[in-house]
Amino acid sequence: MERSAQLLKTVEAVREARLPRWAELPDLALYMDQVIVLMGQYLGGIVSGEEKLLTPSMVNNYVKLGLMPPPVKKKYGREQLADLIMICVMKQVIPISITRELIRTSLEELSPQQLYDTFCDYYDIAAGEALESLDRRTDIIESTGRAGLNLLAASCAIRSQLELRLAEDLGRAEETKPAKEKGQKEKNKEK
Repeated sequence: MERSAQLLKTVEAVREARLPRWAELPDLALYMDQVIVLMGQYLGGIVSGEEKLLTPSMVNNYVKLGLMPPPVKKKYGREQLADLIMICVMKQVIPISITRELIRTSLEELSPQQLYDTFCDYYDIAAGEALESLDRRTDIIESTGRAGLNLLAASCAIRSQLELRLAEDLGRAEETKPAKEKGQKEKNKEK
């Protein structure tokens, strides 16, 4: 497929993609195999890559690493589904350790539902910004042909690198807080 046609296909997929909100996640608990299928349906058009998006081993590791609560009687509810969606989206770009820290510290201030729905809002904003950025470059791409596509790819890589740096620094912000501040936060939780 020609690169510009592939780009149009990708742009259309991004335009149509959306994460399900908390209220749209199944209200009943699911077994592992159902979770894997559901995640593929939810994230197939969102997460790119040739590797498997999610396997039972990955889910078990996320539980062991404290990224999500364990299943109840081998079943996964809304909270675990929301966690898996956030993990699968973020793990494409940032290390699991930072993903864990982002989720953990956010849950200190937000309920699982608030965190997840806000994550979805941020996804929509980021997707919109990416599409707007691409739209602003359409004239350049059309006038420069293949070189324009090459430079667009470079521009996307540069933006990704810069945003990755920001994400990692923001994720590590909690780790670098002074010990006194962390200790005070723990005392407040105990009260």
